[in-house]
Amino acid sequence: MITESTVCYRHSGNSAAVGCQRCDRPICTDCMRSASVGFHCPECVKSSGQKVYRPQDLVTEPRLTYAIIAINVLVFFAQMATGGTSTRSGSLTRDGVLFGPLVEDGELWRIVTSGFLHGSIFHIGFNMYLLYIFGSMMERGIGPVRTGLIYAGGLFGGAAGVLLFNFGAPTLGASGAVLGLAAGAGALLATQGRIEEAKRFAPVVGINVALPLLLPGISLWGHVGGIVGGAAVGVVLALLVKQEQASKAAAFGVVLALAALSFVAAMTLGPSISG
Repeated sequence: MITESTVCYRHSGNSAAVGCQRCDRPICTDCMRSASVGFHCPECVKSSGQKVYRPQDLVTEPRLTYAIIAINVLVFFAQMATGGTSTRSGSLTRDGVLFGPLVEDGELWRIVTSGFLHGSIFHIGFNMYLLYIFGSMMERGIGPVRTGLIYAGGLFGGAAGVLLFNFGAPTLGASGAVLGLAAGAGALLATQGRIEEAKRFAPVVGINVALPLLLPGISLWGHVGGIVGGAAVGVVLALLVKQEQASKAAAFGVVLALAALSFVAAMTLGPSISG
């Protein structure tokens, strides 16, 4: 337990602020290194090959997460103002929902817009709550660029899953992208060898894979695709974390590949599998 009288193991003149989440040694603010979950001491960071963040480098406000939540909420209000969340009465919903045959006809924007539409107040409320939890954690741990890449991987992965295996079902919601964040965090940690920390995300992923099997109206393939897409980007980021620019470029490549897969699925594979 860290108390006011506990001193840093590296700086005897400094009071400890927290305990290292890996080795439990007390560390001061000068020694705190942000990890994907909590703070680690310099020795644990060095031994695990993690990128080092100084306290002044940390993201204190997850602005990207707030921005994505704001966009989703504004779009939901726009849905309500244009006829509601039903594809029969709501013009915005109808024009933005993911629907394989229309994507095949060239309406490619649906791959993205569907990830910002929701079917009810409960639907958007649940998704935005999870987005706030995982997005804030990820953005503070790995920064907005990498968090955005993992989110995009989940979005495109979810769309690809639907177009591949449920081509003719209208689908909407941010679930795939949000689950991509959880899966990406777990994959990133697991690839770095931090298995126990990665296991914390397993229940969320498992429950959201099981939900479509238990409740009607939830897209199984949207959830599974989002998990796979987010995890793929997370693995790439973890494998190349020592080469910062290369890791970003490779992650961008994975996101673009997932976007291309969504397009190919809409044009060819989806119709043949569904048929």
